[in-house]
Amino acid sequence: MSGEENKNAQISIGEIYDQLSEKVPGVSKKEVKKTEEFKEIRDTANEKRIREACIKVSGDVEFLRKMVFKMYPVTAGLKSFKNDSKIYTDVPLLKAAISSAISYENEKQLNADPYLVKNKFMLLEPNIICAADHPKVAELSKKYNVSKSVAGFMALRDEIKNSIVIIGKDEAALFSVCRLIERGVRPYLVLGFPAGVDTQKDAKEYLANADLKIPLITMPDTKGGIEVAAACFVELMKIYEESGMK
Repeated sequence: MSGEENKNAQISIGEIYDQLSEKVPGVSKKEVKKTEEFKEIRDTANEKRIREACIKVSGDVEFLRKMVFKMYPVTAGLKSFKNDSKIYTDVPLLKAAISSAISYENEKQLNADPYLVKNKFMLLEPNIICAADHPKVAELSKKYNVSKSVAGFMALRDEIKNSIVIIGKDEAALFSVCRLIERGVRPYLVLGFPAGVDTQKDAKEYLANADLKIPLITMPDTKGGIEVAAACFVELMKIYEESGMK
């Protein structure tokens, strides 16, 4: 894709979500509830754990230096788990990757010490909702000429407040979630990891640099992907299980 074509693609993505957000009724100011303030100090030790988990699945040490953590996302994640917050992903493959990562972690514990496993935590499979599976996806996707993930998040706009949103592939979905946040929808935490050199990178940079005032973790570079997003989320799950916050 040439520079000019890439520029046009970026412009069209921005225009689509601005236009779509105007056409689809948003949340009124009276309905907006502020996300709980997270006043704990920055959890650098657990942030390092998450960075290392992403390095392990990607083989890329740049995650140690370039990952962005804003507004105490570890604390936000732990409180989200404690509150049984809903969890939303962009694509079914991310749901499958999270399930696979959880199975791997549990199997690793069993193999390490099968006789003492009762004294260890086991990760339970969370109820994850995939935006692309929403029943209104086909209608909205066709009407507005957007991806299934984008259509799903637009349909779910009133339900993603106080949730965890994980984007592993669809940068357009990440853009649309950012637009919804700007219009008053307040998830607890956003994990944004689409991988790619064009609009994928732009979407993550927008998430990292826009004044969204939302706890988030992202990699504002070309790197990321479904496996990285799953590793980030499952490491947060492990940190919660070890924290004793239940």
